[in-house]
Amino acid sequence: MKDQRSDAIFDDEIAIYDEAREFLKQDSLEKDELILKFNNFTNNYCRLVNTTRRLCSISDVQSRELKRREREINNLLDNSDQGFLTFGQNLLVEKEHSSECTRIFNKKIANLNIVELLHTENEEQNKLFGAVLKNVFNLENREAQLSCLNDLPNLIKIRENYVHIKYKVINTDEFDENSVRLMLILTDLTERRKVEDQLLFLSFHDKLTSLFNRAYMESIIPQLQIDSNLPLSIVMADINALKLVNDVFGHEYGDKLIVQAAKVFLKCCRKSDIIARWGGDEFLILLPGANQEACTRICNNIKAMFDALSYEQMGLSAALGGATMENWDSDIKSLIDVADRIMYSNKLIENNTTRGKVISSVEKALQSKCPAYIGHSERVEAMANRFAQLLKLCQEPQEMVSLLARLHDMGKVAMPVELLNKSTSLSENELQTIHKYPEIGYRMARSLEEPALAQSMLALREQWDGNGYPYGLKGDQIPVVARIISIIEAYDVMTHDQPNKRKRSHEEALRELERCAGSQFDPNLIRLFLNNANYITNSVPCTSDSPG
Repeated sequence: MKDQRSDAIFDDEIAIYDEAREFLKQDSLEKDELILKFNNFTNNYCRLVNTTRRLCSISDVQSRELKRREREINNLLDNSDQGFLTFGQNLLVEKEHSSECTRIFNKKIANLNIVELLHTENEEQNKLFGAVLKNVFNLENREAQLSCLNDLPNLIKIRENYVHIKYKVINTDEFDENSVRLMLILTDLTERRKVEDQLLFLSFHDKLTSLFNRAYMESIIPQLQIDSNLPLSIVMADINALKLVNDVFGHEYGDKLIVQAAKVFLKCCRKSDIIARWGGDEFLILLPGANQEACTRICNNIKAMFDALSYEQMGLSAALGGATMENWDSDIKSLIDVADRIMYSNKLIENNTTRGKVISSVEKALQSKCPAYIGHSERVEAMANRFAQLLKLCQEPQEMVSLLARLHDMGKVAMPVELLNKSTSLSENELQTIHKYPEIGYRMARSLEEPALAQSMLALREQWDGNGYPYGLKGDQIPVVARIISIIEAYDVMTHDQPNKRKRSHEEALRELERCAGSQFDPNLIRLFLNNANYITNSVPCTSDSPG
C-alpha cells in the first residue's frame, strides 16, 4: 500500500505521456523531423518518470527502515537507565537523547545551558564546570580535550540525586571541523548509593540498636591510642538475666530490653564517648579524656537509670566494670580485659541481688496478669516451711522447698493472660498450652543457675501413679520437693477463688486430697499432711501424733 501511494505522485506525468503517445498514433500527422524528435522526447520522458518512480520507491523503503532503526535506538536509550545529551560551543543542550534526562533534571532540557543544569550547592565546583566546558572547545586536539575534561568531577548531586557523569568528545560531521560536540552520559546512582551506604552502615553498626558493632570498635582502637585521648576510660556492661528473658518471653522481648539498655547508655554518656554492642548481651563504652572519677560518675548514672527503669514489669539491670589508664604503658585491648574482669567480678557479687530483682519482677508480672495469684506463693511458702519442719528435712532440701514454693508458678508468666483468667473450662488446645508452664519454669530456674530447683519445677505436675506431665514420672522418680509442693499448692488453690472455680472449705479440700492419695499425690506425704493439716494450714501448735 505504501509503494502504491509513492507511485501515485507520478499519475499526472504518466497521463501526459499517454496523451502524447495517442497523439503520435494519429494517421493525420506527418512523419516529419519534428514529430520524430517529439517521439524521442516522450520516450525519454517516460524512462525518466519510471526511473524516478523506482528511486522514490527505494527511498521510501530506506526512509521507513531508518525510522524503524531510530525508534529502536530511542527505545534502547530510553530503557538504558542512562541519560544522553549533547551540546556545542554555545553550551546549549541540542538534544536529550533519552527520557532519563527529563527524569534526572525534572524537566525538558533542550536549548538550556548545560552549566546551569549541572549547578550544585558547591560553588567551586560550579565555577570549574563553567571554565572547563568553555575552554574545551578552544583546544585543537582530542588528547588535550580529554585531559581538560578529566578535571571535572564524575559524581555530582543534582537535586536529591547522585549522578555519575561520563564525558565524550564527538564529531557530528567528519568533514566539518566546527561539528565538535560534547556528549554527557548520565547515570543516576541514588538507589545504588543508598544501598551502599546502608551496607557500609550495617558493616560497622549493630542492626538492632544502631550502636557501633565490635568490628568497628576493633578497627578504630589502634587510631584511638594517641596522647590527646588520655586519660582514657573503658566501661564494660553485661545485661543481667537476658537469657532468662529470652527463655521465658522469647527473643523479641529480649531484643526490646537490649534496645532499652542501649538508650540508657546513650543518655548517660557524653557525645564524645563511643558506645558499641560488643556481643549478645555485652556493651563496650570508650570514654576518651575521662579520668577515673568521670568513669565512676558515668557508671553510677547508668546504675541509677537502670534502677529507676521498669520495662513492662521486667526489671532491667546490668553489671558494670570500669577501668582507666593515664598513660600508654599498656594498650587499649589490655584495658578492655581489665574492665571485663572487673565487670564479671561485680556480676558475681551482685548475683543474689540480681536474682532477687528478677524473681520479684516475675512475681509482679504474674500477679498483674492474674489477680488470683496475689498472695498465693506467700501462703504456699509458709505452709511448705511448716511441712518441711515436720519432715525434719536437712537444711539444703528445706531451703529448696521454700524456694520452689515461692517460684513454683513462675513459668505461668509466659502464658497468655486470657487463659490464666478464663472463667470457663479450658479446651484441649488451651490445656496443652497451659501444660507447658513447668518446662518454662524449668528453663527459668536453669537461667538462675538453680539446676536442682529446675528439676523439681519440671516435675511439679507429675503424679504418683505416672499419669502426670511432662514425662509421666511415677512414685519415687518424682523429686520429694516437687511432691511436697504439689500437695500444698493444690490445697491453697482449692481453698481460694479461681477464675473458673469457686473456693472449697478446709474440710472439702482435705477430703479431695485424701481421695487423690496414691493416684495424684504421694500417699505417705498425704497422710502426714492430713494428720497435721490444722498446724500446716493455720499455724496451730503441732499435735501429739505429729512425727517426732
